[in-house]
Amino acid sequence: MKRKMLKMFTYLLSISVLCCIVFLLFVSYQAQQNPSKIPSFFGYKPLTVLTNSMEPKISAGDMVFVKEKDAMSVKEKEIITFRTADQKVVTHRVVDVTPEGFLTKGDNNNVEDSWKVKPDSLIGEVAVILPNAGYVAKFISSKIGFSLFVLLPFLLFILIEVFERTNRYFNRKEDTASSKV
Repeated sequence: MKRKMLKMFTYLLSISVLCCIVFLLFVSYQAQQNPSKIPSFFGYKPLTVLTNSMEPKISAGDMVFVKEKDAMSVKEKEIITFRTADQKVVTHRVVDVTPEGFLTKGDNNNVEDSWKVKPDSLIGEVAVILPNAGYVAKFISSKIGFSLFVLLPFLLFILIEVFERTNRYFNRKEDTASSKV
């Protein structure tokens, strides 16, 4: 029973790590191919929040997944991500929708933003918020973090596999020796 649980845990861990590695490699590849474009994974763009302008809903260090959205379907009170005139990426709440664009404001800010978001500057709507995942993503994207994230689970998987095979080998040897007696 213990062996089956360990094996199942190993497989689940391996699959999870493999999925994360594929996700990271895919996003990294997209970012290198077109540095000016935000990488997308099944229509979702992962972004790390850098400021506390949207607290308490979204804090600095959180990761948001932004789903592409048509500008015509944006409504008041939705949280959107957009590019400003100087190409900064901002995530704020829509406070008013006008024919010229959207008026936005950070939940933690006292005043509305001084600009109107034009429909062609819209990146999308915030679909998922992962608290503090931005710190993890930043660490994983570093050379040390990527090495640890890829190599450590891989080495763990190899060690478990070696342990299981060695165990099977010695169990067979004992069975053969006991059957000869």
